[in-house]
Amino acid sequence: MARRLSTLWIPLGFFTLVGCSKPVQVHLTDTEGRHFEASCKDSSCALIGAGEANPSASQPKGAKAAFVLHTASRLMAVCEVWVQGGAHGTHPADCRALTCQHDRDCPWTKGLSTGTCTHGLCIEPSSEITNEDAVLLCLAGTGAPRGTTQQIERHALGNACATPCVVPSVCRQP
Repeated sequence: MARRLSTLWIPLGFFTLVGCSKPVQVHLTDTEGRHFEASCKDSSCALIGAGEANPSASQPKGAKAAFVLHTASRLMAVCEVWVQGGAHGTHPADCRALTCQHDRDCPWTKGLSTGTCTHGLCIEPSSEITNEDAVLLCLAGTGAPRGTTQQIERHALGNACATPCVVPSVCRQP
């Protein structure tokens, strides 16, 4: 009987620890040096108190501007979006990649319990770089999304990434 109790106790204890985890605050920085806070619990993270967003697209009726976390394919980013109800769409031109020095500087993606920092960027480690990631890398260092000539040119450069994606040499490298 003691053997059966110990066998049952381990899984129940494991689920109790995982289910009762407290939110972890993660301090985030994007490639433009803007700072954000994320609250991460279990297998997801959400931005909190991110400030005033200014998406480049026209405002849909009844929508509110907000910052959201977004995972392109490989890179993690913060995006300025219009939120209507609980839904929002993202456009790579309104997103900037998240930078890091350590794994703890990154939010985590579904299925992981910590963030992943590689070459100074927060990533989703199981994905390959796509043209959306190349756009984020090309826009790095061009400032907050405002549709400047440089940002439009860099967006076009990144968006032309083929398969497999090779990030243009003038852009930040992954």
